[in-house]
Amino acid sequence: MRFVVPLVWKSKWLIAAAAVLAATVTFALMSSDKIEAWSGRANLTIGLAPASDFLAQKSGPAVAPIETPRRTIARLSDPAFRELIVKRAVFEPATASISRSMVASSLRGIALDKERDVAIELTAGSAADVQSAFRAVAAEVGAAHAAILDRQLDVVESRINEVKLRIAAIEKEIDEVNERLLKPLPPPRRNESQRSLISPMLVTTISAWNELQSLVRNDTILKQLSEQTALRVEADHVVVTHRSIERLRTSLLAGAGMLVAMIILTIVVNPPTRASGRLGKIDLTER
Repeated sequence: MRFVVPLVWKSKWLIAAAAVLAATVTFALMSSDKIEAWSGRANLTIGLAPASDFLAQKSGPAVAPIETPRRTIARLSDPAFRELIVKRAVFEPATASISRSMVASSLRGIALDKERDVAIELTAGSAADVQSAFRAVAAEVGAAHAAILDRQLDVVESRINEVKLRIAAIEKEIDEVNERLLKPLPPPRRNESQRSLISPMLVTTISAWNELQSLVRNDTILKQLSEQTALRVEADHVVVTHRSIERLRTSLLAGAGMLVAMIILTIVVNPPTRASGRLGKIDLTER
């Protein structure tokens, strides 16, 4: 006791602070109401957009996913995106605080076997908050993908308009040729061969008109093949499970107790340097 008490007394403030901290954490965990967590899972199907390679070089597939599943998963893991979801989601007042923390830490994406499907998982303080968070995710991801899709469709629409202007010019030219053909021709002169009613130039013009019409049809079909990104949040696609954090609270209490014990043992077992030096001198003197 003569040896231990002075050492403990020298570190009395550190021991007292550790004891107060442990008591506070213990009281907060023991007196708090039971916290419930609800986990949900939904499937996100990435939309289709006209492929850039197909628009530029007419090579590869006509449409492709708006973005790769890996890029979508990285978007979901971005802290800025998670913060945006937490701000946009409308949580219930009673669970809003805990749901913001849970959603920000649990939101994640998982690549599935299908090329365009991504599973989204998150946890919130209630079933309604899970649904609200999913709606916010659907809105934000949908808006980002819609912007990419619109840029690709603008390219297709501009090309359609350009081709339509060329078609209008050709049709005007064909009408002028038809008007000339409808005019009465003077009788052919002696030894002059019969003149053709359709000139080679008109045949070439009609062929170009048909090709341009085919381009308009193909680009129109390309627009129709495009799809918006969709998050399926129906009951069949969202599994909400109820769970408690009683085990977590017990673990935290045990950890706090072990931490206090380790601090006290460290102070007792490792005396100050001065004391060690003094003991060393006593041992040498006795020898």
